[in-house]
Amino acid sequence: MSYGTLAIARRGAVAVIALTSADGMNCYTPEMGEDLVAALRAAAADEDVAAIVLTGSGRAFCAGAHRDVLTGALGPSGLRIGQEAFIASFAPEFAAIPKLTIAAFNGSAAGIGVTMSLLCDLRLAVPGARLRLNFAELGIMPGLGSTRTLARLVGPARAKTLLLCSQTLTSEEAAAIGLVDEVLPADALQDRALALGKAAASASRALAAEIKAAVDASGEGDLATALRREADAAQRLRGA
Repeated sequence: MSYGTLAIARRGAVAVIALTSADGMNCYTPEMGEDLVAALRAAAADEDVAAIVLTGSGRAFCAGAHRDVLTGALGPSGLRIGQEAFIASFAPEFAAIPKLTIAAFNGSAAGIGVTMSLLCDLRLAVPGARLRLNFAELGIMPGLGSTRTLARLVGPARAKTLLLCSQTLTSEEAAAIGLVDEVLPADALQDRALALGKAAASASRALAAEIKAAVDASGEGDLATALRREADAAQRLRGA
Protein backbone atom coordinates (compact mmCIF):
# COMPACT_ATOMS: atom_id res chain seq x y z
CA MET A 1 0.00 0.00 0.00
CA SER A 2 1.23 3.50 -0.82
CA TYR A 3 0.85 6.56 1.41
CA GLY A 4 0.94 10.20 0.40
CA THR A 5 2.80 11.38 3.51
CA LEU A 6 4.95 8.37 4.36
CA ALA A 7 7.70 6.31 2.78
CA ILE A 8 7.57 2.65 3.84
CA ALA A 9 10.46 0.20 3.64
CA ARG A 10 11.24 -3.25 4.97
CA ARG A 11 14.70 -4.12 6.22
CA GLY A 12 14.45 -7.78 7.10
CA ALA A 13 12.21 -8.04 10.16
CA VAL A 14 12.15 -4.26 10.65
CA ALA A 15 9.49 -1.99 9.16
CA VAL A 16 10.75 1.55 8.57
CA ILE A 17 8.10 4.28 8.41
CA ALA A 18 9.49 7.65 7.30
CA LEU A 19 7.48 10.86 7.49
CA THR A 20 7.89 12.74 4.22
CA SER A 21 7.04 16.05 2.59
CA ALA A 22 8.27 18.05 -0.38
CA ASP A 23 10.11 20.58 1.80
CA GLY A 24 11.73 17.98 4.03
CA MET A 25 10.16 19.39 7.20
CA ASN A 26 7.47 16.68 7.41
CA CYS A 27 4.88 18.90 9.10
CA TYR A 28 1.96 17.00 10.55
CA THR A 29 -1.48 17.11 8.90
CA PRO A 30 -4.65 15.07 9.47
CA GLU A 31 -3.75 13.18 6.30
CA MET A 32 -0.40 12.21 7.79
CA GLY A 33 -2.24 11.06 10.90
CA GLU A 34 -4.55 8.84 8.87
CA ASP A 35 -1.56 7.41 7.00
CA LEU A 36 0.27 6.74 10.27
CA VAL A 37 -2.66 4.82 11.73
CA ALA A 38 -2.93 2.63 8.63
CA ALA A 39 0.83 2.02 8.33
CA LEU A 40 1.35 1.28 12.03
CA ARG A 41 -1.60 -1.09 12.12
CA ALA A 42 -0.30 -2.91 9.05
CA ALA A 43 3.17 -3.30 10.56
CA ALA A 44 1.74 -4.39 13.92
CA ALA A 45 -0.36 -7.08 12.23
CA ASP A 46 2.49 -8.42 10.07
CA GLU A 47 3.95 -11.54 11.70
CA ASP A 48 7.17 -11.07 9.73
CA VAL A 49 7.78 -7.71 11.43
CA ALA A 50 9.56 -7.74 14.80
CA ALA A 51 10.19 -4.01 15.17
CA ILE A 52 9.04 -0.69 13.77
CA VAL A 53 11.26 2.33 13.19
CA LEU A 54 9.57 5.73 12.88
CA THR A 55 11.80 8.38 11.33
CA GLY A 56 11.78 11.35 8.98
CA SER A 57 13.04 11.94 5.47
CA GLY A 58 14.77 15.19 4.65
CA ARG A 59 15.94 17.88 7.07
CA ALA A 60 13.65 17.21 10.02
CA PHE A 61 11.87 14.44 11.86
CA CYS A 62 8.63 16.43 12.08
CA ALA A 63 8.51 20.20 12.50
CA GLY A 64 5.18 20.12 14.31
CA ALA A 65 1.70 20.57 12.91
CA HIS A 66 1.42 22.39 9.60
CA ARG A 67 0.53 26.06 10.07
CA ASP A 68 -2.51 25.71 7.82
CA VAL A 69 -4.12 23.00 9.94
CA LEU A 70 -3.39 24.95 13.13
CA THR A 71 -5.74 27.66 11.84
CA GLY A 72 -8.52 25.06 11.60
CA ALA A 73 -8.37 24.63 7.83
CA LEU A 74 -9.80 21.48 6.32
CA GLY A 75 -7.30 19.14 4.71
CA PRO A 76 -7.85 17.09 1.54
CA SER A 77 -9.42 14.37 3.69
CA GLY A 78 -12.09 16.80 4.88
CA LEU A 79 -10.79 16.58 8.45
CA ARG A 80 -9.64 19.31 10.81
CA ILE A 81 -6.71 18.58 13.10
CA GLY A 82 -7.87 16.56 16.08
CA GLN A 83 -10.68 14.85 14.19
CA GLU A 84 -8.41 12.18 12.72
CA ALA A 85 -7.95 8.90 14.60
CA PHE A 86 -4.23 9.45 15.21
CA ILE A 87 -4.89 12.34 17.59
CA ALA A 88 -8.42 11.50 18.68
CA SER A 89 -8.04 7.88 19.77
CA PHE A 90 -5.00 5.99 18.45
CA ALA A 91 -2.40 6.75 21.15
CA PRO A 92 -3.23 3.77 23.44
CA GLU A 93 -3.14 1.40 20.46
CA PHE A 94 0.16 2.86 19.27
CA ALA A 95 1.77 2.51 22.71
CA ALA A 96 0.51 -1.07 23.03
CA ILE A 97 1.84 -2.31 19.67
CA PRO A 98 3.25 -5.72 20.68
CA LYS A 99 6.61 -5.11 19.00
CA LEU A 100 9.64 -2.95 19.67
CA THR A 101 8.98 0.58 18.39
CA ILE A 102 11.83 3.03 17.85
CA ALA A 103 11.67 6.73 17.03
CA ALA A 104 14.80 7.81 15.15
CA PHE A 105 15.18 11.61 15.14
CA ASN A 106 17.06 12.23 11.91
CA GLY A 107 16.66 15.96 12.59
CA SER A 108 14.72 18.41 14.70
CA ALA A 109 11.16 17.95 15.94
CA ALA A 110 8.52 20.21 17.46
CA GLY A 111 5.11 19.78 19.04
CA ILE A 112 3.43 16.62 17.83
CA GLY A 113 6.74 15.60 16.26
CA VAL A 114 8.01 15.12 19.80
CA THR A 115 4.86 13.79 21.42
CA MET A 116 4.36 11.03 18.84
CA SER A 117 7.85 9.76 19.69
CA LEU A 118 6.84 9.39 23.35
CA LEU A 119 4.55 6.54 22.29
CA CYS A 120 7.57 4.56 21.07
CA ASP A 121 9.67 2.27 23.25
CA LEU A 122 13.00 3.93 22.38
CA ARG A 123 14.14 7.27 21.03
CA LEU A 124 17.41 7.72 19.12
CA ALA A 125 18.67 11.05 17.79
CA VAL A 126 21.44 12.64 15.77
CA PRO A 127 23.69 15.18 17.51
CA GLY A 128 22.31 18.70 17.80
CA ALA A 129 18.74 17.84 16.84
CA ARG A 130 16.41 20.34 18.51
CA LEU A 131 13.32 19.00 20.29
CA ARG A 132 10.75 21.68 21.06
CA LEU A 133 7.56 21.29 23.09
CA ASN A 134 5.94 24.55 22.01
CA PHE A 135 2.30 23.93 22.92
CA ALA A 136 2.03 26.76 25.48
CA GLU A 137 3.59 29.17 22.98
CA LEU A 138 1.00 28.14 20.39
CA GLY A 139 -1.83 28.27 22.90
CA ILE A 140 -2.90 24.65 22.38
CA MET A 141 -3.22 21.67 24.69
CA PRO A 142 -0.59 18.92 24.31
CA GLY A 143 -2.10 15.72 22.95
CA LEU A 144 -1.44 12.02 22.39
CA GLY A 145 -1.44 11.46 26.15
CA SER A 146 1.87 13.32 26.39
CA THR A 147 1.07 14.82 29.78
CA ARG A 148 1.43 11.23 31.04
CA THR A 149 4.10 9.79 28.75
CA LEU A 150 6.43 12.76 29.17
CA ALA A 151 6.02 12.79 32.96
CA ARG A 152 6.84 9.06 33.12
CA LEU A 153 10.07 9.64 31.20
CA VAL A 154 11.40 12.80 32.83
CA GLY A 155 9.32 13.25 36.00
CA PRO A 156 6.33 15.53 36.65
CA ALA A 157 8.29 18.67 37.57
CA ARG A 158 10.47 18.60 34.46
CA ALA A 159 7.48 17.71 32.27
CA LYS A 160 5.64 20.78 33.56
CA THR A 161 8.66 22.95 32.86
CA LEU A 162 9.06 21.62 29.33
CA LEU A 163 5.38 21.99 28.48
CA LEU A 164 4.56 25.24 30.26
CA CYS A 165 7.72 27.08 29.26
CA SER A 166 7.88 25.87 25.62
CA GLN A 167 11.44 24.73 26.13
CA THR A 168 13.76 23.59 23.36
CA LEU A 169 16.33 20.89 24.07
CA THR A 170 19.19 19.65 21.97
CA SER A 171 19.36 15.89 21.56
CA GLU A 172 22.26 15.84 24.01
CA GLU A 173 20.23 17.74 26.63
CA ALA A 174 17.26 15.46 25.98
CA ALA A 175 19.47 12.42 26.53
CA ALA A 176 20.70 13.83 29.84
CA ILE A 177 17.14 13.86 31.23
CA GLY A 178 15.97 10.57 29.71
CA LEU A 179 13.88 11.97 26.88
CA VAL A 180 16.29 10.48 24.31
CA ASP A 181 17.96 7.11 24.85
CA GLU A 182 20.96 7.38 22.52
CA VAL A 183 22.64 10.14 20.49
CA LEU A 184 24.41 8.82 17.40
CA PRO A 185 26.21 10.25 14.37
CA ALA A 186 23.87 10.85 11.44
CA ASP A 187 25.49 8.09 9.39
CA ALA A 188 24.98 5.61 12.24
CA LEU A 189 21.40 6.44 13.22
CA GLN A 190 19.55 4.11 10.88
CA ASP A 191 22.08 1.30 11.31
CA ARG A 192 21.63 1.44 15.09
CA ALA A 193 17.84 1.48 14.83
CA LEU A 194 17.91 -1.47 12.44
CA ALA A 195 20.36 -3.37 14.65
CA LEU A 196 18.07 -2.97 17.65
CA GLY A 197 15.08 -4.05 15.60
CA LYS A 198 16.89 -7.10 14.27
CA ALA A 199 18.02 -8.03 17.79
CA ALA A 200 14.39 -7.90 18.93
CA ALA A 201 13.57 -10.45 16.22
CA SER A 202 15.49 -13.11 18.18
CA ALA A 203 12.52 -13.47 20.54
CA SER A 204 9.30 -15.04 19.40
CA ARG A 205 6.56 -12.53 18.59
CA ALA A 206 4.47 -13.90 21.47
CA LEU A 207 7.31 -13.60 23.99
CA ALA A 208 8.19 -10.09 22.82
CA ALA A 209 4.58 -9.02 23.22
CA GLU A 210 4.38 -10.42 26.76
CA ILE A 211 7.66 -8.81 27.85
CA LYS A 212 6.67 -5.42 26.46
CA ALA A 213 3.23 -5.58 28.08
CA ALA A 214 4.73 -6.57 31.45
CA VAL A 215 7.28 -3.76 31.41
CA ASP A 216 4.61 -1.25 30.35
CA ALA A 217 2.51 -2.34 33.34
CA SER A 218 5.46 -2.14 35.74
CA GLY A 219 4.15 1.03 37.37
CA GLU A 220 1.00 -0.75 38.49
CA GLY A 221 1.07 -2.64 41.78
CA ASP A 222 3.99 -3.94 43.83
CA LEU A 223 6.66 -6.62 43.33
CA ALA A 224 4.18 -9.38 44.09
CA THR A 225 1.94 -8.01 41.34
CA ALA A 226 4.86 -8.16 38.91
CA LEU A 227 5.57 -11.77 39.91
CA ARG A 228 1.95 -12.74 39.26
CA ARG A 229 1.99 -10.90 35.95
CA GLU A 230 5.12 -12.76 34.86
CA ALA A 231 3.72 -16.13 35.99
CA ASP A 232 0.49 -15.51 34.08
CA ALA A 233 2.46 -14.56 30.98
CA ALA A 234 4.62 -17.69 31.28
CA GLN A 235 1.48 -19.80 31.52
CA ARG A 236 0.03 -18.21 28.39
CA LEU A 237 3.28 -18.80 26.51
CA ARG A 238 3.36 -22.46 27.53
CA GLY A 239 -0.16 -22.85 26.19
CA ALA A 240 0.56 -21.02 22.93
